[in-house]
Amino acid sequence: MDDTAPRRRGRPPQNRAPEPVAGDVTQDAAPARRRRAPVSGPSLKLAASSRPGYHRHWFNDDKNRIADAHELAYEHVSDPSIQSSSSDTRISRLVGTKANGEPLRAFLMETPVEEYEAGLTEKEMQPRQIDEAIAAGRDSTGQMPPSSETYGHGSIDRR
Repeated sequence: MDDTAPRRRGRPPQNRAPEPVAGDVTQDAAPARRRRAPVSGPSLKLAASSRPGYHRHWFNDDKNRIADAHELAYEHVSDPSIQSSSSDTRISRLVGTKANGEPLRAFLMETPVEEYEAGLTEKEMQPRQIDEAIAAGRDSTGQMPPSSETYGHGSIDRR
């Protein structure tokens, strides 16, 4: 062993292919590279194609949300063209962790547009009834005095 030769440090040299000679047609062209997704900028993690006549929504599998969605006429989407993070036929994505440390999964569900619009109308009715009761001076809870005893709605008889 020659102790006078300096020791080589670092990465070993790469075996490079010889440079192609002009006019040499024996070398194949390099295969096309796969298109990469951009790493900078925002990306939509829960993007999914829409379906005409249906309203789609992502529901977290937390507490009783999936069962509640079934009661509101939502059904699971099982479209093979949409990317899923599950081997199940239902479309789902990992969206976080639950309080106990288990993975939190969101499921893509859909309902007919007619059912969705009926649900919106029903959801708007309760605040509208409260607003109408306030405007008329009524109390739907029974905790306010009758309107004749409140300011601006008649006089109080103090005999």
